[in-house]
Amino acid sequence: MFDVQASIGPVHILKPDYGSDLLKGLQSYVRTNGINLAWLSGVGAVSRANIRYYDQPQQKWIDLALDRNLEVAGMWGNVSLLNGEPIVHVHIVLADQEGRCYGGHLADGTVVFNLEIMLTTLTGPNVIRKMDPQTGLTLWH
Repeated sequence: MFDVQASIGPVHILKPDYGSDLLKGLQSYVRTNGINLAWLSGVGAVSRANIRYYDQPQQKWIDLALDRNLEVAGMWGNVSLLNGEPIVHVHIVLADQEGRCYGGHLADGTVVFNLEIMLTTLTGPNVIRKMDPQTGLTLWH
C-alpha cells in the first residue's frame, strides 16, 4: 500500500467564473498558485459537461458529452505531480432534471454555471503520478 504522511495546509475557497471551463480553470489555479498537493470538493451546477469513463479491460477512455444543464451532486478530487507539473484529477457526479445521475472523470469542456469549491492544500513529500503498466493509468507512486 502506498503511504505518504501529509499535513493540512491553507484552505482555498473558490468560485470559478460563470461560463468558464471548470477543469482548465482549476488546472490554471493550482499552477499559478504553486499548489502541488491538495484535496478538493465542490457543489453547484454546470451548463454542459464532458466526462470520461475508463474501460478497464480495454484500458482506454470513453468520453461522454452532456450538452444540458446539470446539478453537481458531488465533486471530489486531488492535486499531485505528473511529469513535474501539478495535475488536477477530479471525479464528478451530475444530476439532470429527472434525477438521473451521470458520473466519471471531469474533462475539458465542462462549463461552469455556478460552483463552490473547497481546495485544501497539503504539505509533505511530493506525491508523483507515474504510468502503471498493470492498469494503463498514471497512478500515485
